[in-house]
Amino acid sequence: MKQSDFRPIFWAAVAVAVFVFGCKASEADSQDVHARVAIHHHTLSALHRSKFVGEASRKQELDLSVALKIADPAAFNQRIEQFYDPASPLYLQFLTPVQFADAFGPSQGNYDTVVDFLRDSGLQVTTIYPNRLLIDVRGSVAQVEDVFGVKINNYTKDNVAFFANDRDPVLPAPIASVVASIRGMENYLELHRHIRLHSSARHLSRTPPGYSPQQIATAYDFNSSYTNGITGRGQTVAIATAYGFSGSDVSSFWSYYGIRAPKVSTVAVGGSTRFIDVETTLDLERAGAMANGATFVVYEAASPLLSTFESVYNKIVADNKASVVTTSWGLCEQQMPSAYLTADSYIFAEAAAQGQAWFAASGDDGSNDCGNSTLAADYPSSDPNVGAVGGTSLSLDSSGAILSETAWSGSGGGLSVVFKQPSYQTGFGVDNSYSNGMRQTSDVAFNADPSTGYSVYYRRSWWEYGGTSFGAPQWAAIFALVNQAHGSRIGMAGPTLYGLANNNPPQTNLAFHDTSVGNNGYYSSASSWDYPTGWGSPDVWNIMRDLQ
Repeated sequence: MKQSDFRPIFWAAVAVAVFVFGCKASEADSQDVHARVAIHHHTLSALHRSKFVGEASRKQELDLSVALKIADPAAFNQRIEQFYDPASPLYLQFLTPVQFADAFGPSQGNYDTVVDFLRDSGLQVTTIYPNRLLIDVRGSVAQVEDVFGVKINNYTKDNVAFFANDRDPVLPAPIASVVASIRGMENYLELHRHIRLHSSARHLSRTPPGYSPQQIATAYDFNSSYTNGITGRGQTVAIATAYGFSGSDVSSFWSYYGIRAPKVSTVAVGGSTRFIDVETTLDLERAGAMANGATFVVYEAASPLLSTFESVYNKIVADNKASVVTTSWGLCEQQMPSAYLTADSYIFAEAAAQGQAWFAASGDDGSNDCGNSTLAADYPSSDPNVGAVGGTSLSLDSSGAILSETAWSGSGGGLSVVFKQPSYQTGFGVDNSYSNGMRQTSDVAFNADPSTGYSVYYRRSWWEYGGTSFGAPQWAAIFALVNQAHGSRIGMAGPTLYGLANNNPPQTNLAFHDTSVGNNGYYSSASSWDYPTGWGSPDVWNIMRDLQ
């Protein structure tokens, strides 16, 4: 063959090879883009003990929240520690939501990619957030099954009917690499109120039962703060809750006790609700009474479902209006898929980086938060960036002074099975025979025993309730006072509380009423730190003075 004859054949062969190689490469790329990867740890442990009833209606509408991962969790946690280290030049130099998103949040490109994917898949994107940690979406069961590769089935367990996904969701690899969790494919897990009705409580027409705000103010010395003009002025307190409250109820409560009504507004999350709830009512009544100079924003979830509460948490953090946040709704940590806990931990970490102090009730089921024989901690109080408020039984004399205070048997407190022990959690009693390197609760305490309970005005009647639900909003009120006295946000509760307990900064005045009597079923109260009560209940004015 002549050389001139060879060239056309050679280049034709090259062209075919290039074409074939290009097709193969293109096919490989296409397969890589469309390969579906599982997002693990999304199925309920309860399914193993549930009865399958049938497939859910494919027309049923679901509201989901899709959570994204932060860019570099290790670097972010290191930065948070610098914000709370008095020796660091970044001490208390908190971030704004925009600064968080730009430095540590998911990139705008990744966020937009996930949003576009959800929309292109036929789901309705209902809410996007400036911190880029969450996307709220709505779609039918049929759409959710197709998009996430799951089956939504109906089940029953202990005579409770619910629906749930039967397997972990899957997503295209590029999307899966940035998604932390998908919540809302089940309606089994709901957060619970941490309240207990007094055993002899009855409707009363004139005289309210239980401790008044004034009695609590005297016992824990809020009064000295008030005398010095510290009422929470200039601070905003957020209440993370489900359902709403009656304006006439809370106004009547404050009026009866001669307390000037604070400013209050509401934010609906997941749809509006007309349901009036005792938890929301008592949170606002008590927090508003103890820090009536503050402004209160009640973030009302349309339901206590986990997916809705995740949106509440993220809305509060993304808004960043509140310097202090309280929530008295919780759930046994071990009942939650770990992917949910991981996604929420990003939200609470951002809160810490922004200088928000979050408080949560530690639970009312003692050491067995799951309601069985298993030792367990309550969530979200088990998250290291949330202050866990345990409970005491408080006895007062006629002048309002403390006669005795012991650990309440119902106080939540124990060891997390998910979160490591944070660096700030140190001090006498913290390292104990039960310690295993995991987060320990409670951090502090407040009166919670329903036998030494509180007056609540609800649905135009007086009631007497107890529970750790009362401790979280009143500790939030304390930090509103602290922030006013300090002149700016002092940040998340943990480093401050453990710093006080460890005499760092040096204390002139005892910040806590220590308890050493009682138990919560398994863990006993002891001198200094313990599981049922943490460091103890507050001496508010001493806390103010020690932190100035």
